[in-house]
Amino acid sequence: MNRIAQIQTLDKKVFTAQDLAVLWGYSDELKLFELIKYYLKTKQIFTLTRGLYSSLNYSVEDLRGNANLLYEIANRLVPNSYISLWTALKREGVIFQYYNEIYSVAERGVVRQVKGINFVYKKIKDSVLMNDLGIVKVGQSRVAGVERAIGDTIYLFPSVKLEHTSLAKKKLLDKVVRMYDKKVVRAKVGQLWEESNAKHSET
Repeated sequence: MNRIAQIQTLDKKVFTAQDLAVLWGYSDELKLFELIKYYLKTKQIFTLTRGLYSSLNYSVEDLRGNANLLYEIANRLVPNSYISLWTALKREGVIFQYYNEIYSVAERGVVRQVKGINFVYKKIKDSVLMNDLGIVKVGQSRVAGVERAIGDTIYLFPSVKLEHTSLAKKKLLDKVVRMYDKKVVRAKVGQLWEESNAKHSET
C-alpha cells in the first residue's frame, strides 16, 4: 500500500506530522518533512494551517458546512482540548445565537486561525480538563454534552444568562458542577436550571 493510500485508511479527516510519522513508520524527522513537502508540492495532501494537513483541499465553505470537520480541526489544533462553551451550547440548543468562532477549552488560552475561521480556546484548570465526565464523542472529536457545556460556561463566565438549561439531565448536571469545586458555580447552575424549568412549565 502506498503512503497516500495509507492516509485514506485513517479515521481522521485531518492529521499532523506526528500522525504521519506513526502511520509511515518514520523516526527521521528531516526525511519525514521532506516527504510531506513533496506530497504538498504535488497536491496529494494539503495544508490547513501550520502543522495540520488534510487529504482534501477544503475551502472555507467546506469547513463552514461541516460541523464535525470543524470539531476535528479544533481538537487537533490544540492537544487535550475539547469543544465546549458557546459552540457546544448552540449544538445542544441551549442558546440560539450564531457564532463565527469555534469555542473549546484547553490548558491554555489561545486563538488559532484556519482559512479565516477563528478557533478560540479558553483556559480551564487541569482537574476539569482531564475529567471526561459529560464529554461525548462526535465522530473523531471530543465535545462537551449539554451538562458539561453549561458547567464550563458558568465556571468561566459566572455572570452569563442561559435560557434553556432545563435541557440538561439534573443528576448528571449535579455531578458535573461538583468538578469545579466552587459553591458559586453550583448555586448559579442550580438557579438557572430551576428558572428554566419553571419557565417551560408555564408554556
